[in-house]
Amino acid sequence: MELYFLTRGKSQVVDEWANWMSHNFLPFPIKNPASGETVTGLMESQLRPIQLWSFVFPREQLDVVLNTFNLDGGDQNQFVNGYNINPKLWALRKMLGCDPIPKKSDRKDIINQIPLPKERLQHMNILGIGLREDGDIVTQQHERI
Repeated sequence: MELYFLTRGKSQVVDEWANWMSHNFLPFPIKNPASGETVTGLMESQLRPIQLWSFVFPREQLDVVLNTFNLDGGDQNQFVNGYNINPKLWALRKMLGCDPIPKKSDRKDIINQIPLPKERLQHMNILGIGLREDGDIVTQQHERI
């Protein structure tokens, strides 16, 4: 089974909690096929972070960022463990007020400005949700009390 939840708190405390939770074992009944006897073994629990990130960059560098994160919009279906997660990403995009990610440019001169260590990324997924414009920069105004 999987339990989905949110955490909130000081990053140092959350990191310590996550480290503690990722090294736990729970009792698990195991049936011996030869004897038919059920014994109790231990199964490692797994804490799998699902993190929502916002990456801020200049609009002029959109192609570079899409290339760096290896994101391609359009009609691309995104799969995780064999399941099409596009409906869930669509819902997240609507909740965040984002537009769909556009198709990557076909330009060959686009380079990765942000070097990502590819060998370290082989055990993770980067799933594109959408883009949102910043809007105009305005000075902050305070209301009178």
